Amino acid sequence: MRSFEWVTRAEPHRERRRRIVREHPEIRALFGYDRRTIAVTLAVVLAQFAVAWLLGAFGARCWVVTLAAATFGAVLSHWCAMAIHEAAHDLAARRARSNKLLALIANLPMVLPVAMSFRRYHLAHHALLGVAGEDTDLPRSLEVRLIGAGRARKLLWLFFYFVAYLGRAARFAKPPSRDEWINLAIQLPAAWLSWRLLGAPGFAYLLLSTLIGHSLHPVAGHFVHEHYVYAPGQETYSYYGPLNHVTFNVGYHVEHHDFMNVPGWRLPALHRIARRHYDTLVSHRSWTWVLWHFITDPAMGPHARIVRSRAVHDGARSSRIPSPRGARPSMRTELS
Repeated sequence: MRSFEWVTRAEPHRERRRRIVREHPEIRALFGYDRRTIAVTLAVVLAQFAVAWLLGAFGARCWVVTLAAATFGAVLSHWCAMAIHEAAHDLAARRARSNKLLALIANLPMVLPVAMSFRRYHLAHHALLGVAGEDTDLPRSLEVRLIGAGRARKLLWLFFYFVAYLGRAARFAKPPSRDEWINLAIQLPAAWLSWRLLGAPGFAYLLLSTLIGHSLHPVAGHFVHEHYVYAPGQETYSYYGPLNHVTFNVGYHVEHHDFMNVPGWRLPALHRIARRHYDTLVSHRSWTWVLWHFITDPAMGPHARIVRSRAVHDGARSSRIPSPRGARPSMRTELS
């Protein structure tokens, strides 16, 4: 049976962050929040509801609703999800309360109440990257056993990735927090109003947009590109393609893990400043290629992740890791 790649080394982001800040103290000017996220999020939410209203008003047929959801609807819904991601890191506004409010607004057209649960559990993925049983992004052992490396099973797994992602969160489920109850109290009547005001076609469009936009869709390719091992020994990957424009630059994932307090708008600037630290890493140019490669390559599957024990993680954080020295390659390797 295939299994994760176990390592006894530290996650790479903490030490690279130290080196970059030491070499480029001007990086600190990028820290903080960016209010442009608020304006864009509000526009995306309004656009998604506007499309849903049009479909409902004209009594769109099932195939029209499905086509609309699979194209721009999925992109808009995923864009809302990435706004929730930015807000989870408090990168859209100064106060945590304002970021939570933005996340709740971004959640409205997604139908399902996910904003506050994501905020609650996502940060553990950063703090405990690759730690078996504690990284909230790691596939469950059940996923590894059932999916394996078969193409059809991987295709099915990606198609229902939203369900798999929720299943992972269930491992860490705690009694709902106050914020989660608020999220539910807002989202349930919002979903009911969407049904009543937008009609069945409009409501179906919103729901399908969320399900498709977080499954086997190019804009959801970042779920696979971020940490599945496409190059031996490399734990995190970045994507430098056009879909960054509709995801708040979530493709700059190595940079994001290095500096969680840099808003997505400023990650390209971070990359330019610290280019020598990133151009030596394998990266992607196409999320579609990422998905295709993941499905067709027998070496890829839910098991293709680097993991470590909590003891290794804690030991690495309690000791200073020496900075590597030596030759510095000047060209980035691109897989797609």
